[in-house]
Amino acid sequence: MKILVIPDLHASTHWKKAIPLVDQYDKVVVLGDEFDTWENKWPSQMNNAKALIKFKQQYPDKVCLCWSNHATSYYLDERCSGHQSIYAIDIKEFYDTHKDLFDVCFIFDKYLFVHAGVSYKWMRAATIKKVEEINQLFKERPNFFRWVGPNGYGDNYGEGPLWIRPGALIRTAVKGYTQVVGHTENKDHPKEYVTDTHEKIIVIDTNQHDKLTEIDTETDEWKVI
Repeated sequence: MKILVIPDLHASTHWKKAIPLVDQYDKVVVLGDEFDTWENKWPSQMNNAKALIKFKQQYPDKVCLCWSNHATSYYLDERCSGHQSIYAIDIKEFYDTHKDLFDVCFIFDKYLFVHAGVSYKWMRAATIKKVEEINQLFKERPNFFRWVGPNGYGDNYGEGPLWIRPGALIRTAVKGYTQVVGHTENKDHPKEYVTDTHEKIIVIDTNQHDKLTEIDTETDEWKVI
């Protein structure tokens, strides 16, 4: 499969570069964080998020939307950094309305696409044995996806798929998958890491949220487009 991955949005419109390219890919995965940016312009944030939903609805079997910490900040009232209290009701309504269009993770050919990453230590704490159980767990017990702490940055072995940072993920990544994640901004270009169990983690978010990444699951190659 050829998969196009869109990093964290944070109100960026760079994701729209995917629209004319959609027919070239088997899947398009969006890693989340539709809201919250330093500028926090309104209503452009909401209009951008609604355009993303329209894109998903036009290609329901191809476009995959991931839950993220800046989504659950409103959906679960977590209030992570950048939380916009003044618009919180509107943003929560957005996620309540479209919650069935989102999942925590997507698996294609031993590639795992998720906002931050999946740690086997978190899975153990959540009492699940298979990655395939994660999406159902979110529907049934979303509190397992809240920030755990105590590290405020999320660099903690027990953090969940919406919060864990690469430093902790490298040491506790679930076996058997190459994980493609966002959540942590690289300065200019996506980066690849090797975990303690010799799996790969590709962190595609950057400080401008503008690098769309192509994953080829047959050749195990990736590139920025």
